[in-house]
Amino acid sequence: MIKNPQKPIPVLVSGALGRMGREVVNTVLNSEVCELVAAIDINENNNGVNISEILNIKECDIFVSNDFEGTLCSISQNYRNENIKPVLVDFTHPDSVYENTRSSIAYGISPVVGTTGLTAPQINDLSVFAQKASIGCAI
Repeated sequence: MIKNPQKPIPVLVSGALGRMGREVVNTVLNSEVCELVAAIDINENNNGVNISEILNIKECDIFVSNDFEGTLCSISQNYRNENIKPVLVDFTHPDSVYENTRSSIAYGISPVVGTTGLTAPQINDLSVFAQKASIGCAI
């Protein structure tokens, strides 16, 4: 098997402690082409706890954060001069997915949305916003 000569894709997972978020975290940790750079979840009891301890998965140095905006800001700054851009995988709640996606685009992080519940006008708005920002977005 040929190793990927490129840098791994930095991945943030929002909703990291939910059923689908856990699967994404585990998949990214075991990927050769992706690197987990952030795990975000609203559960305040797990803020600052190592994700691998919570999920009982492959050991890593990623700690859960419940500061969505702060995490996006920090990661976007870490990769601002890199040739590879971070990706946010969002498996949160329909009440927050629109704002999460919009914020991700604003910070230059490409959103991949697995959460349902976006309306057609919201999807159109996000599409226009992503095009203006020259950011890829998958819903």
